[in-house]
Amino acid sequence: MYHIGLGPEHLEGNGGRGRYVLLPGDRSRAERIAARFEGCQHLPNARGHDSHLGRLRPADGSEPVDVLAISSGMGPASVEIIVTELIDCGARRIVRVGSSASMSPKLPPGSALVVTGAVRDEATSDRWTPTAFPALSHPAAVAAMQRGATTAGLAEHTYAGLCHSKDSLFGRELGRGPLTPDNQRYVEVLKASGVLATEMEASTLFVLASVASAQAVQPISRGPSAVPVQAACVLAIYGEPGSEVTALADQRAITVACQGVLAWASGDAASTA
Repeated sequence: MYHIGLGPEHLEGNGGRGRYVLLPGDRSRAERIAARFEGCQHLPNARGHDSHLGRLRPADGSEPVDVLAISSGMGPASVEIIVTELIDCGARRIVRVGSSASMSPKLPPGSALVVTGAVRDEATSDRWTPTAFPALSHPAAVAAMQRGATTAGLAEHTYAGLCHSKDSLFGRELGRGPLTPDNQRYVEVLKASGVLATEMEASTLFVLASVASAQAVQPISRGPSAVPVQAACVLAIYGEPGSEVTALADQRAITVACQGVLAWASGDAASTA
């Protein structure tokens, strides 16, 4: 693949189901995720989308799960490229491990959010489906991430709900420019509607996964084309940049996602046994 530098052989594993992909936006978060892998292989990428291939081993000593950590970069347009190429190579299980700001007092900094669905406030996914099409995480993916939080002892710090996915940080969220009043009103409506957090990538990931799983996926690969594509998203709820609570949120989100992948793989293996 032109942008990610991976081929179908890199996405093979787990008895034909393919590698489970952990997809942070930040390349340094990809490194922190990969630090938890056994037998990690680092593949540099000229565009900064380095790949880390390895295995996650369950605490009960059962079979390890083949995994890949790779950064998506920032924003929906970058996610479209990286995720599309991953799917074409055979990726069928993808979990975004991202960062976000809280939009609700019910969601404190330092916590993690398992995203159930995303507001499509970006144009990239509009090139794939009509705007009214919902951007939803697969129910099995949501359940797996919640089981991961419980297994990790982080259930009380992990929430589930909707996020806002935007393609403008400074204009839409931070109120720069002449449209500031309109943007502020829009954000207040989302808060009043129960949206819990704001970020930039989940909606595009969910739409791409839905479209791919609905079609006869024809990868250019030896990948597991019969396995439907499912996507999840776990967000770290940040506080002040560089603060202890932000670092804590990052670690909690990574832990929930890694344990969630193990739960996801266990469920998939049981359903195909």
